[in-house]
Amino acid sequence: MTRRWIARPIENEEHRRTGWKDKGPGVAPAGRTSGRAQRKRRMALCLVIPLLFAFMSFGLTTLAAQVTLTWEENSEPHLGGYKVYYGTASGDYDWSIDVGKATTYTVRNLADGVTYYFASKAYTTNRKESAFSDEAAQNGCTYAISATDESFTSSGGSGTVLVTTQSGCTWTAASSASWLTITSGAAGSGSGAVKYSVARNTGSSSRTAGCTFAKNVLTVTQSGTQSYTITASAGTGGTISPSGSMSVSRDSSKTFTISPKTGYRIAAVYINGVSKGAISSYTFSNVTTKQTIKAVFKVK
Repeated sequence: MTRRWIARPIENEEHRRTGWKDKGPGVAPAGRTSGRAQRKRRMALCLVIPLLFAFMSFGLTTLAAQVTLTWEENSEPHLGGYKVYYGTASGDYDWSIDVGKATTYTVRNLADGVTYYFASKAYTTNRKESAFSDEAAQNGCTYAISATDESFTSSGGSGTVLVTTQSGCTWTAASSASWLTITSGAAGSGSGAVKYSVARNTGSSSRTAGCTFAKNVLTVTQSGTQSYTITASAGTGGTISPSGSMSVSRDSSKTFTISPKTGYRIAAVYINGVSKGAISSYTFSNVTTKQTIKAVFKVK
């Protein structure tokens, strides 16, 4: 998170009390410093609000969360250091840490699952503080899922993804495609499980979609439906049904019936040139390549 910061002067206490304003060089009330000297003094109390970045690192379950903050260094010679402020409500900081002139600091032992808000101030050598920087916020919840990629055939299927997070951390699950459906566990708190289903792909092309589970993405890839040719033929003395060349979808099945004519019997049925014996029917299951079936008959 990158923010642009502006310079804000810190008022001099004497200004607020007397209401005195600088009237130019050499003109000042008795006992006061000159206008030029006063301007220098005010300039010395002006600090640029530091630029604040938040880099978050967390433990899981048994480890408390921690946040590493980094900000831009001020160039003013009268810089005394920095203070980091943080709390559990925006703009309302319960704790502050004087980190000296460091430009990075790790706040440790934060509660898991709690959103913390951070801001910083620069201060001068005489302890005058700048205004707050812009605010950085971070939730102490971390999320992990048991799988990030899954593949399915064109026939579809179902799956389960486990979500791991801290107690009290809420999450949701959503799909980016109509053929990829969340069937249970669309929302949860703490660790849990999400179940999903993949519809049959009737198209010839493969397809890919994502499910967002607790801020993590599961990518599902499904193959397209391919077609393969089965060629069926019969010799003299009988028939095979269906006969001829036909297309069948990948992973589908096709059954053929062999019938001898009167005075004939089945001698053998050849599947891709290999005899399966004198069978009267044969089923190709889960077809993934082209196939042939041939029936041979003999006179009784």
